[in-house]
Amino acid sequence: MYRPEHIVEFYQLLGGGLRDAGWNRETMSKNRLAIIPDQTHYDIFFSPKLVATALPFLDGVSGSKSWAETAQPN
Repeated sequence: MYRPEHIVEFYQLLGGGLRDAGWNRETMSKNRLAIIPDQTHYDIFFSPKLVATALPFLDGVSGSKSWAETAQPN
């Protein structure tokens, strides 16, 4: 169970109803995590999958759906 004062503090950190909390991902970090299967920190730079994984990020392209696309019902 969360203590009520912790919930209030979290609510205030999110804007406390006074500003947008960023629920639509507009303030989301531009950083992304890429996981390349069957690779380690040591051999990742020799993987042909690295270029295909890194180029979209470097080009500013994302294969992820936006919040608006995710929230739309089918």
